[in-house]
Amino acid sequence: MGRRASHPGSRSSEIAVSTPIVDLPLPRQGEEKRPIPAERPGSRRAKRADALTAAAFLTPGMLAFVAFVILPAVGGLVLTFFDWDLFGTPQWVGLDNIIRLFGDAAMWQALGVTAMFVVMGVIPTILIGFVLAVLVNTKLPGIGAIRVFYFAPMIASAAVASLIWVNLYGQKGLINQALSWFGVDGPIWLSDLVWARPALVIMMIWGGLPIVIILYMAGLQRVSDDIYAAASLDGASKWRQIWSMTWPNVWGTTILIAVLQAVSFVSGSFEIALIMTDGGPLGTTQSIALYSYKVAFSERDIGYASALSLFQLVLMIVIVLLVRVIVRIRKERS
Repeated sequence: MGRRASHPGSRSSEIAVSTPIVDLPLPRQGEEKRPIPAERPGSRRAKRADALTAAAFLTPGMLAFVAFVILPAVGGLVLTFFDWDLFGTPQWVGLDNIIRLFGDAAMWQALGVTAMFVVMGVIPTILIGFVLAVLVNTKLPGIGAIRVFYFAPMIASAAVASLIWVNLYGQKGLINQALSWFGVDGPIWLSDLVWARPALVIMMIWGGLPIVIILYMAGLQRVSDDIYAAASLDGASKWRQIWSMTWPNVWGTTILIAVLQAVSFVSGSFEIALIMTDGGPLGTTQSIALYSYKVAFSERDIGYASALSLFQLVLMIVIVLLVRVIVRIRKERS
């Protein structure tokens, strides 16, 4: 459609001026707006039934979460300001238990042990888990054995796994027998001042690998195969593809795993150290979680144990915030 304009001085010449056509529906005369159909009573009843069903399924879990997580956490926070021995009447002491933290040499030693667990365990767990996830994600021969291996820690509780590793680390255990084949006399691992802490870290790495591999496999599924096809055409080796393409594309998964494993090595070292070494020898494997347990149930100082647990919670929050800062700095640089 166009509008024609006559040129002055010429009756026959016309200039066609095009105008944009906007395809908008125009209301017709006499047409009224159709009313929005009302919701059927049957659909309302169905939605109400779905909501009630969801509430029925969620309520028991939420009640258990409140009863066994929220209430004990609030109770522990309150007990931080009291002196209580489990049997007598709690006595208000204010901030004395928190102030006591900074002058407790045993607490600082336990904090150093916890930091060593995190430093020695988190990075190897990430790297080993990533390599195993890449192998599991391929179709190499014999890969089924690796899949069985990485699922093994998930079928045993921490207590059972700890007892198994105690036997492996024994003086005549399987590890020392394997070392003897090469003419090496293995130490008494869990009683040695040098090797007790690395022995526990190795066990905790083994226990943390399943969830790391599963998370990395989920991240690898999101990496497009077109990237590897293009890299192969450019002559990139498998190692170059993994380092330059696979690893950067699972960076978000790596950050998540780092946070989860750091928290796990801070809190999860309690049960393993309690069963395998009881914090020995000479406190070299006594983490802050195990120290707070001993203060609570060996010394019956519940108030100070609650302060230690609160300090452990603050430590976990600091780790999470530190990881967030690292992620933000990396995003700004990229």
